[in-house]
Amino acid sequence: MDTPQRMEVVTHDRDVVADAVNRIIRHRARVSFADADVTDLAVRSVAYREFGAFRVRLTGVRYGADVPPMPMVTAGVIAGGKAQIRIGRQELLLGSGDGVVYPEGIVSGGEYGDTTMMFVQLPLGCVAAVAGEPGLRFDSFTPVNAELRRHWAETTGYLVRQLTAPGPALPPLLVDQLRWLAATSALAVFPNSMMNARHRRSPGREPMSAVRRAIAFMEEHAAEPLTIMEIAAATGVGPRGLQIAFRRHLDTTPLEYLRRVRLERVRQELRSADPAGRVTVREVARRWGFANPGRFAGQYRALFGETPARTLRE
Repeated sequence: MDTPQRMEVVTHDRDVVADAVNRIIRHRARVSFADADVTDLAVRSVAYREFGAFRVRLTGVRYGADVPPMPMVTAGVIAGGKAQIRIGRQELLLGSGDGVVYPEGIVSGGEYGDTTMMFVQLPLGCVAAVAGEPGLRFDSFTPVNAELRRHWAETTGYLVRQLTAPGPALPPLLVDQLRWLAATSALAVFPNSMMNARHRRSPGREPMSAVRRAIAFMEEHAAEPLTIMEIAAATGVGPRGLQIAFRRHLDTTPLEYLRRVRLERVRQELRSADPAGRVTVREVARRWGFANPGRFAGQYRALFGETPARTLRE
């Protein structure tokens, strides 16, 4: 299990403000204070291998940042207050509920006043692998429309709460599922080259045998964190071709199919557990990568026609 790197700072000390934020993202900071008597900073961050999240609340602080090219995609939401952000040559004025993505490798900066922000970070290669688009790029830095803006704000809040919550390290499959949720949501919300690629590419004709090889690999390795790139490599076809083959032959995606396999493993564990023992549905679900109890229960009931609690009791 990966041991996450965690940081939590709550301070009224002005000298701590820039240092605390700089420990999340290396940058050049400019700090001034809007109120001589009020300085309030709260930072909570966590970093797993190639995946992280942070929440920052600044009160009584005017904060400017010049950020060199970042090694990962950083995407999030302004949860309160306002921010004036620069990404490359583009300037954005953001308010509460507005989402933004900082692409990997682009100079950025911003000015923040009494701002609360929540962000996730992951490599562009991870997002590109989920997309099946090796040359993936983000073409714009704000959500496509108002509906996706709201969706992104809710998703980011959920991801940051799950990842930064105090307690033991999350199970590897749960971290993997949260990373997948971050990548798929970012691809759906922010304009990117994959959106155009869907219209450019021919449908492909990967045979059902490729799908069967992928299924066998997922069945064997369901307890391990898996990416679409790893599944495709084991199958002998490209990620995009595998996505198309699953959609054509099974009307699903490889990662959606993998989720079904893991739901079946949850069911097996619940059916074999002693109902009078200490095993809980939540414990088993989290071990297999399902963080949201309500969503998990809905998916489980849709697939098996009963609640996971009933499976455990019988």
